[in-house]
Amino acid sequence: MFRFLRLLAFVFCLLPAFVIFLYHYFACDRIAVYYGWKKEDDAILGGERMWLSRHYLDVYGSRTHPMSEDKKKPVVIFLTGGAWIIGYRMWGCLLARALVPFGILVIIPDYRNFPKVNIKGMVEDVDMSIQFVLDHVEQYGGDRNRVVLVGQSAGAHIGGVVVAKKVLDWIQQQQESFQRGERSYEEDDCRHLKSTYSPQHLCGFITTSSPHNLVTMRSVFHRHGLSASVQKSIFGGSGGIDDDNDLNDDTAKSAAAATTANDDDIDVFEAWSPYHLVKKCEMEYMSLIGEANASVNNKYNNESIDQLKDIFPKLCVIHGTADKTVPVEEAIEFLSLLSNLQIPAQSRIYPAWSHTDPILEKPMLGNHLYHRDIYELVCLWTGGSRSNAVSDDDNDVVGCSSEDSEHKSENAEVIGIVHDSAKAAMEEDLNLQPFDETHSMLRPICPMSLVEIARVCNPF
Repeated sequence: MFRFLRLLAFVFCLLPAFVIFLYHYFACDRIAVYYGWKKEDDAILGGERMWLSRHYLDVYGSRTHPMSEDKKKPVVIFLTGGAWIIGYRMWGCLLARALVPFGILVIIPDYRNFPKVNIKGMVEDVDMSIQFVLDHVEQYGGDRNRVVLVGQSAGAHIGGVVVAKKVLDWIQQQQESFQRGERSYEEDDCRHLKSTYSPQHLCGFITTSSPHNLVTMRSVFHRHGLSASVQKSIFGGSGGIDDDNDLNDDTAKSAAAATTANDDDIDVFEAWSPYHLVKKCEMEYMSLIGEANASVNNKYNNESIDQLKDIFPKLCVIHGTADKTVPVEEAIEFLSLLSNLQIPAQSRIYPAWSHTDPILEKPMLGNHLYHRDIYELVCLWTGGSRSNAVSDDDNDVVGCSSEDSEHKSENAEVIGIVHDSAKAAMEEDLNLQPFDETHSMLRPICPMSLVEIARVCNPF
């Protein structure tokens, strides 16, 4: 009850900003598009009326700064948070408001929440929405070859699961193709997800305030009101209403076994933990190398296989040191894992930022550091011929990748940030407007005094 009262006080203090927030959501350059499965002349899909469906995404900026045919916009897919229970696509409105004026197409998909479905249904929804964007984004002025995935909190967790499972699918496809004597990424044989895109179709993935390791986060979740039974229902596959008949055998077995022993509980959480899924990617990759070396068809050897770091999209981990909902140690440990596996990842640790600062309080005060970092990463990762020459190791980038850095303290804070000369070339390649924090859409929308009071009341 006390936490709910704090939430009400938090919303009340930020009410002036939320009024502008709501007005912009309904008045801005935004269209809602259905991305779910359609049946011809049938408004009822899977027992759900289409207009009540959570399978919609918001497309921001399709009518802003029209581009020529050869200058389509880079695309940001943003996955909102909400503790897997209250997520909604509207929560990303401020991010779209900050990026669209500078020429980026922002797409924010909705996905079903618990208890409607468990984590498996959420992952399937997000995966389906990414496939839809890659298939249809050019209809809205976006470039399907310049797509960056961004997630915050629970949305970042789901995005991390999707990316890791796509990498696992790619590795398993290569294992099967070696047995057949050919290398490919075939569309019909995906093991974990139904989509047909490969992980390399995403130029990058920015994970923000994400719980990377669900095993270590269980006690933290419990302190924030998610009981052990609710956690197992969300992540163990036993709580979704629509998903009970939809679970794969492995998840169903894990959910059943979760009631018997603590070790089995750990298996349940590891199955949907980006930290453990990345470790599994490394194990499967080493198995693939072994299969390549042992293959009777010597046409392909381990030198012909992409390195693990090249199978993943480019990665960036962002976190605030004052985050009480998901401690910053989650980011540091995940970066350490990536470093140990020699998977380059950029990082950005924001001193004294809370869990909701990147998406709420800071933008409301006119602080758009988070949005600027996303903008610069989009430039870095999706730039054309000139900007492609700029890598994490080039002189045009300040800082270094996580494989060259130590991330052992809460002061760790280095990311490849682009120098002005390189950024100008990238913006020209992408036909983007320079990021300008004096733009009218980036001005403060809430008095600092109210934001400071809201910080005290913040239940997250």
